[in-house]
Amino acid sequence: MAIKMTLAEALKESLQDDNKISKYEAKVIHELVTASGHINARERDQLRHALEHDHFDDEAYRLLSELLLKEDLASKHAQQK
Repeated sequence: MAIKMTLAEALKESLQDDNKISKYEAKVIHELVTASGHINARERDQLRHALEHDHFDDEAYRLLSELLLKEDLASKHAQQK
């Protein structure tokens, strides 16, 4: 049985234990977004806010900032069509 979790829930849960997102937690969040195919504007804003205000280890920050960049580019491309 698969558990469906929103991006906001995943970020909140990842920050609960030590207020820091680890490389492993970032990979889980990355997979969550990748599996859904995209994230909406609200979720992009939540991820951007988390990157700007929360604590990440270096690898987690890199992974999720690259994901956000890719999602921003995909969104802009879709708007141009």
